[in-house]
Amino acid sequence: MRPGWVAGVTRARLLLGRAIGLDHARAVARCRSLEEGVGVLAGSAYGERVRAGDDPAAAERGVADTLLWHLRILAGWLPAAGAAQVRALAGWFELQNIDQRLAALASDGREPPPFVLGALATAWSWIEQAATVEEVADAAGRSTWGVVGGRSPAELALGLRVSWARRIWELAPGAADWVAGASALLVARELFVAGSRERAAQLRRLPAIGEDALDAGSLHELRSALAPSASWALFGVEEPSELWRAELAWWGRVERDATALLRTGGDDAVVVAAVALLGVDAQRTRRALEAAAFGGDPELVELVGEAV
Repeated sequence: MRPGWVAGVTRARLLLGRAIGLDHARAVARCRSLEEGVGVLAGSAYGERVRAGDDPAAAERGVADTLLWHLRILAGWLPAAGAAQVRALAGWFELQNIDQRLAALASDGREPPPFVLGALATAWSWIEQAATVEEVADAAGRSTWGVVGGRSPAELALGLRVSWARRIWELAPGAADWVAGASALLVARELFVAGSRERAAQLRRLPAIGEDALDAGSLHELRSALAPSASWALFGVEEPSELWRAELAWWGRVERDATALLRTGGDDAVVVAAVALLGVDAQRTRRALEAAAFGGDPELVELVGEAV
């Protein structure tokens, strides 16, 4: 390990010991109620923030808060370059805060408590003060997010996700194929679920997405137009209604790749792998709680085990 990375890489491996893993998640998923599922999580890292009496939204938030806390711990043990990688990978949490602010501005002004980002924040301290959509756009434009190519809520939401993909692509090479695959899924949803080509200029900035991809008239054409680094995410999917399965398969690929990186990668790759595996575990736990909330529905229990 390189000097300055020893403590962070060691902490990354230790944090993975707080993941519950597939077997524990399946045990949660088989429960006959959310309350029972939360009970099965007691004693795990998630049990500190997912509590008896939680409704589904509160339980999901507790899982997310657990992941965020782990990432904040990890970033604090890393040198600047490693912390920057974690901050980029953790951009989802700041995106959620921004999404909630935009939704509040477009409605009655009420929004849930934001995620507490600490040193993982890039623009939230400014955006948190924004009182209009235009102020959100201005604050984002002055930050690492940059000018995202639009000022409406929909344009901001998409543009910020494009910016997030580009940031991870640049700072975390070990995640390049995951970003490319996620970009393919985002384009597929925009073109064939939302049915919109109005924001092609924003989509064009996604990593691994060429002009031919944006001209595709079907998922088959889109897959054929993409480089292998991105097209893999659409294998086995013929209809837009099946994209949710492609997204589950994306998590499965991330888990397999990250497990291999953890064994063979350098310091920065180990950090990226650990963040990815903690994210996989949180996603799996969220799905397990959802299955429990539906009484241990066998079909939902099966989905808990797909990301392997």
